[in-house]
Amino acid sequence: MSKYLILVALLFCSCSQTTVHLYSRYLSDPQIEAISKELVAADFLVKPNQLKFPQSVTQSSLTYSPLINNRNAVNKLIYTMREVGWDIENTRMLFIDNHWYKENSIALLLVPPGVNPQQIKNQQDWANEYTSQNCNTDLTIKLQLDGQYQILNLKSQLLKHGLARGSWNFTHFPYLELTSKTDDWSFYFEVKYYAQKDRVGEVQIFELSPIDKYIFLDNCSFVSGVRQ
Repeated sequence: MSKYLILVALLFCSCSQTTVHLYSRYLSDPQIEAISKELVAADFLVKPNQLKFPQSVTQSSLTYSPLINNRNAVNKLIYTMREVGWDIENTRMLFIDNHWYKENSIALLLVPPGVNPQQIKNQQDWANEYTSQNCNTDLTIKLQLDGQYQILNLKSQLLKHGLARGSWNFTHFPYLELTSKTDDWSFYFEVKYYAQKDRVGEVQIFELSPIDKYIFLDNCSFVSGVRQ
């Protein structure tokens, strides 16, 4: 019976914990680890994610569910973050734009100094999967959040020369460089960002246009669309 009561107590404790969804897209791994450690010590359940920020967020913000079990959780979270050097500029209930939180949870969106999530000039904002267009070749370029890239649906020449994988970065915005794994070949692109409307709504278009004519890429440009 005592073991049963202990189990029930543990389950009740874990269920009553407020979940913090930590938007960590613009944070380094050491920052994510340090912040998560502080929040766990403050009795929060932490779930980091790499989701894109809502359009209205330009400063560190939080939004919380009206169904929070602990009514003091929001103030406790703000105080905990202030103690480790993060001031929360905006607080809202239930939703920010199309991001909703209905359960016992808080969304914590942290924006480091010098970063504006809405300028679309941060490297993290361009980490997407891009498909080829304006050419006869079916290619996909995957730009990963960790700064690595992959080119999928490859021609044999790309595999042979070790060009299928490597690292990517902005040499100077809006110019993007893909450096092959062997460091002996680079692809350069100019990036463009614009919006298009269709019958459903607005789509954000991210486009990579090659600076030179790359035979390996069949002179393709590459696009990724994100619906609002």
